[in-house]
Amino acid sequence: MPRGISKFASAGFLVCLLLLVVVFVLSMLGFRSPDPLGADAPANVYSAARARAELVRLLGDETPHPIGSNANHLVKARLIERLTELGFRPEVQDAVGCSSKGMRCGHVENVLARIDGDQKSGILLMAHYDSVAFAPGAGDDGAGVAALLEIARVLRSAPPSRNSILFVFTDAEEPGLLGAEAFYSQHPWANDAAAVINLEGSGSNGPVLLLRSGPNSGALLDAFRSVAQNPVASSFAEELFKHLPNDTDLSVSSRAGKPGLDFAFAGERNHYHTPRDSVANLSDATLQHHGENVLPLVRALANSDLSQTKPNRVYMTLTQSTWLVYSQQTGLLAAILVLVTLGFATWRRWQGLGHFSAALGIVALTLVMVIVFEVALLALADLIAGTRVAWPAYPWPWRLIIYSVPVVGVALQRPLVRRVGFWNTLLAAWWLWAVFAFLLALYLPLASHLLLPPAVIATLVIVVLAFSHPLDRPTFRCAAAIFNALIAGYFLLPLAYMGEITQGLTAAPVMFVPLALLTVTLLPLLDRGRVKLARWIATATAVVGILWIHWVPLYSEQRPQHVNIRYVLDADTQQASYVAQSPNPLPSSVASAMPFADGASPIPWYQETSHVAPAIASQRETAQIDKQTITGTTHLLHLTPAESTGAIGLAIPATTTVDAIRIDGQAIATNVTDGYRVAYFIAPPSEGVSIEVDATADPIDAYVFDNSNSLPDSARVLTQARGQLAVPVHSGDLWIVYRRVQL
Repeated sequence: MPRGISKFASAGFLVCLLLLVVVFVLSMLGFRSPDPLGADAPANVYSAARARAELVRLLGDETPHPIGSNANHLVKARLIERLTELGFRPEVQDAVGCSSKGMRCGHVENVLARIDGDQKSGILLMAHYDSVAFAPGAGDDGAGVAALLEIARVLRSAPPSRNSILFVFTDAEEPGLLGAEAFYSQHPWANDAAAVINLEGSGSNGPVLLLRSGPNSGALLDAFRSVAQNPVASSFAEELFKHLPNDTDLSVSSRAGKPGLDFAFAGERNHYHTPRDSVANLSDATLQHHGENVLPLVRALANSDLSQTKPNRVYMTLTQSTWLVYSQQTGLLAAILVLVTLGFATWRRWQGLGHFSAALGIVALTLVMVIVFEVALLALADLIAGTRVAWPAYPWPWRLIIYSVPVVGVALQRPLVRRVGFWNTLLAAWWLWAVFAFLLALYLPLASHLLLPPAVIATLVIVVLAFSHPLDRPTFRCAAAIFNALIAGYFLLPLAYMGEITQGLTAAPVMFVPLALLTVTLLPLLDRGRVKLARWIATATAVVGILWIHWVPLYSEQRPQHVNIRYVLDADTQQASYVAQSPNPLPSSVASAMPFADGASPIPWYQETSHVAPAIASQRETAQIDKQTITGTTHLLHLTPAESTGAIGLAIPATTTVDAIRIDGQAIATNVTDGYRVAYFIAPPSEGVSIEVDATADPIDAYVFDNSNSLPDSARVLTQARGQLAVPVHSGDLWIVYRRVQL
């Protein structure tokens, strides 16, 4: 064997690792946002600077503005004022919206405007203007609202179009898509929506991803592909969304059968639903990306035939100018052909069942070993850090561990691989990929693009190598294995990285599986390759990561800990408690501020372990209760809120057979959570809310509760102890008062 060829084959493993780093960097170039345009940009183009000015005006002093709050009314008023200035005649839909999935309703005020076209129907652009109780809402979803205002400014001066353009700024998205539910179930404009485009945000920066699509949205995808300058898209996110509790307003339009596209960003997700979701933290590049996705798309759709629809397809952006798109049926057929073709290559290079079975075992062992190593090293990191933080202040120590461990896991297989040889290992590795790609195409078709394209390409390379005797040499074998691994890395490394960015380290297995699948493609390179140097470098890197964790702080002001404070009062017994909630150990300052102990939640319908401390009963005005029985099976409860009431509701034990529940006459779901059916109304009107329960039990034992986003004065010691490195998140701090009732 020529000496140069021998050196190449022996160095193939290390060469491949270095090239994978290059491939990863190149693939991530497709995940960047465009450069933001300034306020001096031409009037007919979208400008992030102008959109930011809209956002600053909209949010004012950035007081959080949940549904029903005075701050929310101010944001609504500013939104109406700005639309009027732009030449629209906005209207407000004042309605009650009820979740189709949860047991909650709310009083909503959606803001609507439109540009009439030749046809009444057209494109509906949607974003929500409410926030959660403790977040300014700059990213979620002020960025979407501001982007639509800038788009509205541009479109308002455009020539008339064939299709109408509708703007719907929904209220009460945060507590359960209530504004969208009210719009699609009650407003006549919902019938005019032939296509829906929704804008969302769950962070402060990062590219705006085509998150998912509604039913029969293939034509909308084609339109977006034809005009998008900086697209970032993956139908894997759409498949993933089907199995997660997350939701956006597009979920409601999809249930209404509307084709649509959902655009969202999730960079710096630690800010999501916290006080850090501010204008100062919002990226101009992200704000620019919103507009550059949506404005060209609306222009493309404005004069198109929106009645022409196509089925949803599998898609992803390979670069910001190259898409991979195919039908779900094509994906399944391709997966079957890969299995058949790989079967021919296996027949051509068959070396006996024993060796091939051993190679399959090595591949399976590697897959399991890498995942086990990852879990074990992350557990050790947790032990050193004291906890696992979803988005630590300094993530690099964890990244060193996560990305070096697979190299150690695969390098340990060298003695086994040398026993079974190159061909058995190569075929076994890609048989695993082929089977997994087939299963994805069959059961999770919109995610098949993660494994199927590399499997197709690798199978073609293997067939050429298997049936061409002159190519069956160490140098070509090594080159083929490297090429296949690089293709796999191009598809899977960005998935691992985006899993960390969007889901956090608490969902680390999201990263482990793609990294383990990539690792098995490196196994054939161990047949002749030397791995000692790579193994030692990877081991040293993991050790550095472990040691580094001991020295870095877990939290910073930009990435604070999430800690909620609850004050809970049993109005019947006057027993009060403080509850501190966090996915991580409490800050020492909070833990020592009161005698917290781990125990059951003092809220009967929340079956979770909490940090609980006794408190002195504090009084505030709460909802007034008027109950009566309408018939033998229908029980009525009328709740009149106090001024401080944010939500009122009824918790009924699951042991009570309930046929139906209605809030202000609207039937809602009767889901059971933690042993209770909990129905509640958010931002109740001053005249009160009626809850009807159809149940044969008489009487019905239940709890009435009254929530407020304030806290008693005695809580000041806890909120001050929380300091700058911890913030409330999601529903935030609450004052909960409950009492027993019989219906």
